[in-house]
Amino acid sequence: MRISTSSRTGLIKSLLLASSAGTLVMAAPVAAQDNSVQSSDISNAAPDNSSQIVVTGSRIVRRDFESSSPIVTVSEELLQQSSTAAIESNLAKLPQFTPTTDAPTDGGDIQPTATNTPGAATIALRGLGKNRTLVLLDGRRATPSNASNVVDINTIPSAAIERVEIITGGASATYGADAVAGVVNFVMRKDFQGLELDAQANVTQEGDGFEYQLSGIMGTNFDDGRGNISLSFSTNDRNASDRRDRKFFRDQWANPSIDGSAFFPYRPGINLGFGNPVDQNVINSIFSEATTPVPNQQVILYTNPDGSVFSGFDAAGVGGVYRNKIVDGYNYKLTDNGQLRTNFTDAMLVLPLKRYNMFARGNYELNDWIGVFAQGLFSKVNTRTVQEPSPVTGGWTAFVDYDPANPQSDLPDEVVQILNARQNPNAPFQIFQMMPFNRTSESDVYTYNMTAGLQGSIPGSDWTWEVFGSQGETETTVIQRGFASLQRYRTLINAPNFGEGFSATGNSEFGGFGGATATCTSGLNPFSGAPISEDCLDAIRANVKTKSVMKQSIWEGNLQGGLFDLPAGQLRGALGASYRSTNYEFQNDTLTTQGQSFQEQVLGLYPSGNSAGKITVKEFYGELLVPLLHDIPGIQKLDLEIGGRISDYNTTGTSYTYKALADWKVNDWLRLRGGYNRAERAPNTAELYLAPEQTFAVAAGGDVCSRANPLPYSANPDSNPNAAQVEALCRVLMKRSGDPNADVQYYDNTIQPNGIAFVFPTLSGNAELKPEKADTWTLGAVIESPFQSAALSRLRLSVDYYNIKVSDAIGAQSVDIAQRQCFDPAFNPTYDANSTFCSGVGRNTDGGLGNVITTFLNNGRFKTSGIDVQLDWAIDAGPGTLTLNSVFNYLLEMKSSELPNLPLVDYAGTLGPNDNGLNGGAYEWKLFSTFGYSVGPANVSLQWQHLPSVDDITAASNPNTTIAGAPSYDLFNLNAGYAFTEKASLRVGVDNLFNKAPPLTQVNSSTAGGNYSGGTYTPNNVGYYDLIGRRFYVGANFKF
Repeated sequence: MRISTSSRTGLIKSLLLASSAGTLVMAAPVAAQDNSVQSSDISNAAPDNSSQIVVTGSRIVRRDFESSSPIVTVSEELLQQSSTAAIESNLAKLPQFTPTTDAPTDGGDIQPTATNTPGAATIALRGLGKNRTLVLLDGRRATPSNASNVVDINTIPSAAIERVEIITGGASATYGADAVAGVVNFVMRKDFQGLELDAQANVTQEGDGFEYQLSGIMGTNFDDGRGNISLSFSTNDRNASDRRDRKFFRDQWANPSIDGSAFFPYRPGINLGFGNPVDQNVINSIFSEATTPVPNQQVILYTNPDGSVFSGFDAAGVGGVYRNKIVDGYNYKLTDNGQLRTNFTDAMLVLPLKRYNMFARGNYELNDWIGVFAQGLFSKVNTRTVQEPSPVTGGWTAFVDYDPANPQSDLPDEVVQILNARQNPNAPFQIFQMMPFNRTSESDVYTYNMTAGLQGSIPGSDWTWEVFGSQGETETTVIQRGFASLQRYRTLINAPNFGEGFSATGNSEFGGFGGATATCTSGLNPFSGAPISEDCLDAIRANVKTKSVMKQSIWEGNLQGGLFDLPAGQLRGALGASYRSTNYEFQNDTLTTQGQSFQEQVLGLYPSGNSAGKITVKEFYGELLVPLLHDIPGIQKLDLEIGGRISDYNTTGTSYTYKALADWKVNDWLRLRGGYNRAERAPNTAELYLAPEQTFAVAAGGDVCSRANPLPYSANPDSNPNAAQVEALCRVLMKRSGDPNADVQYYDNTIQPNGIAFVFPTLSGNAELKPEKADTWTLGAVIESPFQSAALSRLRLSVDYYNIKVSDAIGAQSVDIAQRQCFDPAFNPTYDANSTFCSGVGRNTDGGLGNVITTFLNNGRFKTSGIDVQLDWAIDAGPGTLTLNSVFNYLLEMKSSELPNLPLVDYAGTLGPNDNGLNGGAYEWKLFSTFGYSVGPANVSLQWQHLPSVDDITAASNPNTTIAGAPSYDLFNLNAGYAFTEKASLRVGVDNLFNKAPPLTQVNSSTAGGNYSGGTYTPNNVGYYDLIGRRFYVGANFKF
């Protein structure tokens, strides 16, 4: 639920007051500001301050864990206290993360492109998009998986993870400008000795989704401890779960107030199309139950198993027109507004996964000042996704020759009557048919990374240095099955009797030399009800294969140490230089390649081009840790941390990134921190070089040319005083489609949409992009209890405010924005059809919204701010220890706009935003708490994840929206463990302890205009709500 500005101000004051009150009553040293998220004794989080360490967020070695930026550390325990080995799902519990659309429950993604890898797992901080979060492996860049420069978290070797450090205050000056939202650093185990084996298995309450993981790590020192070598491995296997096995999905499919989950009925039919109307008397005689839509509109007539005809796709409110005999409340249903809808009942709930990881590392001291190190990673990940069958309709059309005197066999009588009653009965008819197989996509992702270098110290000083080279590569092969060749389908469907008994030999003029053969015994007759023979299916099958390769090379050198002493302490510095190149290539199948496959198309798959691009960057950075004041009243220590980075790209030139942070230790119990970070994120390979890529999109604002569209810049005279100019511009664009009467057909014959419109835009890269700029401010306090009492001595609190503002944001142009720039006088004041804004807005030959050409632009801007709070507490209770860890985020604002001259829209408290590459789910606040109790070798913990009620995304721009969001939501996970010895332990747990079902979101209280009142369990922030249900796990760990 959205909170008013005054209420937010009051809450901010309350938080600051509480923080100040805590400041006045607490007094203890800050041993570890890097607040560990774990259920074990919190005192274990305090480091040994006698050793020097490097904190994520700075390259400078220091003797404590104090950092000027907010850091959260996730321990190995949190990753193990879960039924799944999916790292991204476990991290998404923390309020700093926003689930991406690559969640394990997004099993319907089948289209591989240069920017999309079906089955990949990605992460995003602050909801700013997965390409604005930098993923590191031991402080070095991990190997990206596609042209968007994102890392597939499936490739991280989980067995070797020691902890995960998350910095959310901006880290671009330290690690690179793409760390706009922050850094996620996977810290791997070092200098491991011995052998450790771990095994875990889980299953859902429904008995599906079985998953297991086996992992191990072994290591040893050698040459009297001068060297160490270790090897870790893991294998993870997850079975699929299906939506039909969850009651709430079955209820959704049967609910008449909710739309179906599939676009078309799985029944054959004919599309009447435009320009060849049917005699209305014949239509009335067949559909005698009710008045039907005008027959020369774009109406599909389907057939029942007995051959009778029914309609309904465009017949809202006319229930009697259906005459159907297929409604079963599962596959098919009649909705409250009188429409027939279909459900895709084979949809996955959780996609299957097979993962294999290996990680090896070693280091050796050549002498007291020089050492060598190397590490290598190999990963193989296999995933599979599924989607409903391909339809022969719309852009994938097939026309069948027709002779009214001798119609094809098995054509139902009513279909023959309708075809013969057309104005031109001899014209071919457009057939509608669903393929008899689901579309699937199987991805194999191979990743390797090799890093080797030298490290050492400078004799006579505390300066240390490191030089290394790193080479990584991700190769993704996707095989797509369940597709058909449109051209071969057209050939067979137009053969006598729909291809029955068909036989053909390629290159028959030369005796079949070099030509393939094909037969079709049964034919493809969709109306007969008979199964299609296997040879016919073979004759039209078109399995598709794509391949992408991302290579990353890094050469880097770093140097750090003390410079000289100042009155307040030692001035320390770090500097370094690096060269990095990323080289990407996407090879599409020749059947679906944009610019080539103009004749041989694939049903149900959008064409995309072969993409390739290379980006190189030379970088230089420097940091200083400047002690300003020391041991004076009110200041025990005041340090200034400054840094800068110069990045020289071969694409966009030179970018400058810098930071200025302060760390003020007031006394032994209070420390204040904060500062400023500037980042300039250069466009990635996809944003620059993406070859034309067609996609499926929704124009949420509908078709602007519609006289029924309520937008103030549409052709609707009731909402736009300039509607006549808009319609005139629309007519010009429609005539450009190739049909001079397209505008007449559209405005005279079409039921014009007033709601969302489906469209197939073509997206391309933009070589003229410039870097986007991000400014991040942080201000926080870290407090540790001053009390010595048992109840309060182990109490810690941190409060951090953040403010991130991004200008010139790089984002893919949406269809709504493309239309607006063409038709809104703010951008096209003369309604000029030759305006550059209108050049990409295409119309179909029927006048409808057609192919829209879009690209990436620097037009966007957004800002977000909020407060992070973390509380850690432990107390001895009875024979054991009671612990509490709570991580809380309060979102002050999440404002975004796709165009510079449009006002920012605040999505805080809604399911939005969805523009500028941002992730949906701007909840007003989020909470994740862990309550633990340990006694001797036993421990138990309860995790509580809370989401408040939230409005629909439409509420951000329309306070009177009739679409509801979601109610508050609570998940509980119970975990327990027992250590039989120091080397053998057992853990068990239950995720979603109370079997909490996901809420029904986006329920519409208005059914005006044919709207559905029902909603969905899977809004655009699908990862927030648990779709799987209660599940159980057991794991064991052995050390040798």
